[in-house]
Amino acid sequence: MDDGSGADVRVLHVDDEPSLTDLVSIYLEREAGDVDLSVSTSNSGADALERLRQEQVDCVVSDYDMPDIDGLEFLRAVRSEHPDLPFILFTGKGSEEVARDAFRVGATDYMQKDTGTDQYTVLANRVVNAVSQYRAKAASERYGTAIEVLDSGVYSLDSSGRFTSADGVFCELTGYDREAIIGREFADLAAESDDEIRAAFERVVAPDAPDTERFETVLSPGPAYPHDDDLLCEGHLALRPTEDDEPAVIGTLQDVTERRRRRNRLRYETRLKDAVLDTSTSLMSAETDEIGTKIEWTLQSVGEVADLDRCSVYLYDDETNVAALMHDWRGGDPREHPARVALEDARWLVERLHRFENVRLHRVSDLPPEASDTKRVLTDAETGGFVAVPMVSKWALVGFVVFDVVETSRSWTDTEVDLLRSVANNVTHTLARQRRERELQRQNDRLEEFASVVSHDLRNPLNVAKGFVELAREEDDVAYLDRALDGVTRMDTLLNDVLKLARQGRKVGETRSVAIENVAERAWKAVDTGDDAVLVVEDGLGSTQADQGRFQQAFENLFRNAVEHGSTGNQTTSGDAVEHGSTGNRTASGDAVEHGSTGRRDAPGDASADGASKDAADELTVRVGPTETGFYVADDGPGIPVDERDTVFEHGHTTSESGTGFGLSIVESIVEAHGWDIEVTAPEPDLGGARFEFDIGGVRSEVEPRFSLSDD
Repeated sequence: MDDGSGADVRVLHVDDEPSLTDLVSIYLEREAGDVDLSVSTSNSGADALERLRQEQVDCVVSDYDMPDIDGLEFLRAVRSEHPDLPFILFTGKGSEEVARDAFRVGATDYMQKDTGTDQYTVLANRVVNAVSQYRAKAASERYGTAIEVLDSGVYSLDSSGRFTSADGVFCELTGYDREAIIGREFADLAAESDDEIRAAFERVVAPDAPDTERFETVLSPGPAYPHDDDLLCEGHLALRPTEDDEPAVIGTLQDVTERRRRRNRLRYETRLKDAVLDTSTSLMSAETDEIGTKIEWTLQSVGEVADLDRCSVYLYDDETNVAALMHDWRGGDPREHPARVALEDARWLVERLHRFENVRLHRVSDLPPEASDTKRVLTDAETGGFVAVPMVSKWALVGFVVFDVVETSRSWTDTEVDLLRSVANNVTHTLARQRRERELQRQNDRLEEFASVVSHDLRNPLNVAKGFVELAREEDDVAYLDRALDGVTRMDTLLNDVLKLARQGRKVGETRSVAIENVAERAWKAVDTGDDAVLVVEDGLGSTQADQGRFQQAFENLFRNAVEHGSTGNQTTSGDAVEHGSTGNRTASGDAVEHGSTGRRDAPGDASADGASKDAADELTVRVGPTETGFYVADDGPGIPVDERDTVFEHGHTTSESGTGFGLSIVESIVEAHGWDIEVTAPEPDLGGARFEFDIGGVRSEVEPRFSLSDD
């Protein structure tokens, strides 16, 4: 083969058909062109293995289907003794599966037998190419070894292990002047234990000693050493003959600190890859109600392997430009990451995340001057080195994951950052799956509710209508048709409510900031409250982010529920109303709304705004007021029994003959769609009635966030 060395290429062809091996040998030697290629043959795997032990072979060409051992078993046997020897599987019964297995075991190439002699030209070319690549790789490795030797310091020791000479490379490597080490024991340079050096020296000077002895030790470098840390070295010792038969030793020393650092880095990256793979599998298999726990376990697993202090998942709301902390892990007891991060407080960071960039910092002080806002946030959180990677769905930023160490600096490799980005991607897909599965469950729940209404709730009014129609026909009395119409009206109301719940469910449209007071007043005006109901709106309700239409619908259902179930019991006096902040002059019955905290509620018998006289004992008062976490809606009607407060939101629950039992169920679905909470609480002692409290702050670990996540 003309590869610059003039060496021949020796091929061993293994096939159980002798006639074929002869044919292939002839064609390979002829089609090799200028390459001096010779082929020896074998008709069994066992014989071929023995030939490999006795002969010099540059490449093996083997069949797959042989009687004593198949091609893959033969390949495994070859690889156990010759890890890099070129091996081409040349078979007539191949398949994609065989090819895949061959490459997995370590085949250099794979080729299927065909008809015609052109295939042998192709095979010869593949043999020549495989051998060329093998020899080039071997030459590169020899060159690397030579370079390592050139980087090694050379020294000699006397029979007691003291330096008698040291070359310039040794002095530069260790940071010592030659004069400072001549006459000193080599073991004295050890930074920790000198056992390795002494043991290697004693072995090499002992009778029947090996040709060379290898040792690895940490040296304490001299004053000219350019680095702060100790020096990890690999050395070799060999006995050098002398004229007076006194043992003398010559040795080499090489700095392997960087090699060890690379080795440790590879081990670390392998462990980190394993952690990412394990957590990815765990997240993919997690049940919906396990996902929060599995995400935090993922953060912990990755954080511990990467030796981090904190890992946190933030979800980003592009409407409010605020990122909320959803899941986190802290090793030890560092300070918690901030619960919310606003765009204006960390614009430099968030803008880069919006461009889907991975952001890494060795230390916070490395931030540029234009990142003063981000620097302030990170400094307040005691962040040292950190990586922030975006969570991306549908080509939009939906959140980010922060990995950091507290107060100290930290370097990050590209491989490390890529693996941390994989963690963020896994978390993103898992949250999207959780959201999708929850929505599917809600759809199933709505279908079950709809089926229940169709099969049960509609049956009663249908039977009523049917019965009265039959009576009207039998007795020829149209008066019964009015009773039948009541049943039909009841069915129409039920269908409207259940369709509203089934179609809208727990979804909201676009949200914006709305004043709670204004929404409540519009809802009151949209409900037929009769002449004996009044709405009292207290000060301090403020505003919230909401889908205004559905928010108003929730108020309407609560107001309608209060009116339908209202009675003359437990009414307050006018003095009580003033004391509790109901104020202002009442408007017309349809618009009966009171405001503020300074006016006076009309006393019984006083004229209202439209001139009508009202009896306070017959009035129903509905009150909307602020709480620490949101607001409440209360009335002074008959109230809700304690043992029914946990069931009032279930569909079909009603104590009114005209009620459908879906009003409060719809309210709950609207509340959950906004990520809020609602509960029935005890009424104020002097008011009685029903009281519904809205928590619009949410609970971070329990309420599903209003962020758009998908798997796209």
